[in-house]
Amino acid sequence: MNPDQLEHAWQSLATPDSMVHLNAVPIFAHDAWAAIDHEGLRHLLLLVPDGTVAPPTVTRGLRMTVVRHQVEGGEPADYLDLVCLSDDLAPTFTAVAADIGNEVGTALAEERVAAVISALGRWQWFWGVETDRLSEQDALGLFAELWFLHRWEGGVAGAVEAWTASTGSRHDFQWRKRSVEVKATSRRADGAVLHRIQHLDQLADPEEGDLYLFSLRVVRDELAHNTLPNIVDRITEGLRGNAQAKDDLACKLGQRGYSPAFRRRHETPYRILGEHMYRVGPGFPRLTVNSFVGGLQPGIADVSYVIDMAPCDDWLIATSPDGWEPI
Repeated sequence: MNPDQLEHAWQSLATPDSMVHLNAVPIFAHDAWAAIDHEGLRHLLLLVPDGTVAPPTVTRGLRMTVVRHQVEGGEPADYLDLVCLSDDLAPTFTAVAADIGNEVGTALAEERVAAVISALGRWQWFWGVETDRLSEQDALGLFAELWFLHRWEGGVAGAVEAWTASTGSRHDFQWRKRSVEVKATSRRADGAVLHRIQHLDQLADPEEGDLYLFSLRVVRDELAHNTLPNIVDRITEGLRGNAQAKDDLACKLGQRGYSPAFRRRHETPYRILGEHMYRVGPGFPRLTVNSFVGGLQPGIADVSYVIDMAPCDDWLIATSPDGWEPI
């Protein structure tokens, strides 16, 4: 069941008059329900064995407890009860509930508490992410970084760990042997491939190893299937069974302003026009602090500039992952 279907399930339920009963509809499995209480609050109910104990959790508008409920038409029983406490967070709660339901709805009842706690830990990074925080240009940049992570580095846990997610680090990916800066651009009418370098450190040499520039060229194409949510899904699926790596990925996505709850906003389809990997060596067109004799003049805090990639063929080393060895 996806978030849209779960949303429809909640909207189909009338608010009960009784404070004792919940109106509910079965979802995922015969012992999982979407429910509404007398205050109109949304619940996800997962049946658990009687006497189950779980640590009470309240976080950013979500509460999880083990309580005894009576779903209309059923007998009183113990449920793992997740409830959304704020209408403002309903989209995120719906996405969380869909993820949890699909992951643990069919799990053994005695395993559900641990599975839900794990899922909530992963989703904590997306609570509070604002709907419009990720601009279209930022989303394209994030898509390019994840494209490189998935297609060129295999989407493995080590690549997720090396991904700095633009948290103030010099380059987008950092290993001891090499660092990679990722840039993306949409096709221009004149065919030029231009990349804006945001600051003087962005193409400065790393402390250790070699520096590479990965250039991704795309065009928006409604018939294409490459979208930001899809590449996130592919990487997440590849990390199945590695809870730490999945949590690391979720943390970094949240820091960048991406949330699966708002995936519809970022379903722009891209057709890949070209992938080019350059080794940034002597003579490569770039500006760093060392480009300025004596450093920047007083009053100038930083410099951004644009690189035209047309003269950079001398530094081109690969146009597909076949010419690249993942770390």
